Amino acid sequence: MKKILIFSLLALASFATKAQYYADGTVITSTVALKDINNVTYDLFTMTNAGKHVVIDLSATWCGPCWGYHQSKVLDHYYDKYGPTGTSSLKDAQVFLYEVDASSTMPDLQGNVAGSTSTQGATQGDWITGTTHPICNEANPNNVILKFVQPGQSFGVPSVFVVCNNKKLYKISTGITDEPGLRSYISGKCGLAPASNGDVMDLGFTYNVYPNPTSDKAIISLTLENANTVSYSIKNSLGQVVNFKAETNMNIGNNDMEINTSSWANGIYFVTLNVGKRIINAKLVVSHN
Repeated sequence: MKKILIFSLLALASFATKAQYYADGTVITSTVALKDINNVTYDLFTMTNAGKHVVIDLSATWCGPCWGYHQSKVLDHYYDKYGPTGTSSLKDAQVFLYEVDASSTMPDLQGNVAGSTSTQGATQGDWITGTTHPICNEANPNNVILKFVQPGQSFGVPSVFVVCNNKKLYKISTGITDEPGLRSYISGKCGLAPASNGDVMDLGFTYNVYPNPTSDKAIISLTLENANTVSYSIKNSLGQVVNFKAETNMNIGNNDMEINTSSWANGIYFVTLNVGKRIINAKLVVSHN
């Protein structure tokens, strides 16, 4: 019965269109509180004002595609690396699984445990065990849903969004199921702080941009533990590309890429280094004084 009732409110994911959601880059103008199943409350603007970006997975316990995305563990891996107690030094993310069906129960989240009174077929499994990021199952989910879905519109689940620290929202494809790919996408939308060497060492490479500041030349030094594709672009403060390298296959070991900066104006330049699916952002200062 639950599936039939919910279908009148939520379109299947394969039929959802972007028109139902607020456009990418829309600014959220008022905050909202999210309470998790442990009764911990999180304020959206408190998190973004602290420099964090917030990833929210709008899902339902009965939804098969939602379960498949959840089982990919991509949001667990992202939270475990960039969340408040993550392994990265950045710790600039918060992640939520948000149950959109107000009639879902704790037994639904637990996987229809013995003694459950929930409707048969109302859950795909145990959503709680092994999930490291907060789970929310609130009585009035519309308070949160309406930050992402236009009023009166149906929408598909799962629907995953990021709210950047500038309060702009972007929809994330559920086809991104690996942590480096998710970080790369969010970095491109939110302009995240550059990762340090320590943050990327576990990904199979280290990098350095030196000398910095520089006058005549700079070197992007990249050490790969495995062969990978590499490209980079460098922009000036006006956003103009002043140097770039097209995607190239690079071998294991040290790979130095020398850049002639002798004709560049004094100032700050922005380096975007792509190693496989990972994007690294760095700054390069040029000074001829």
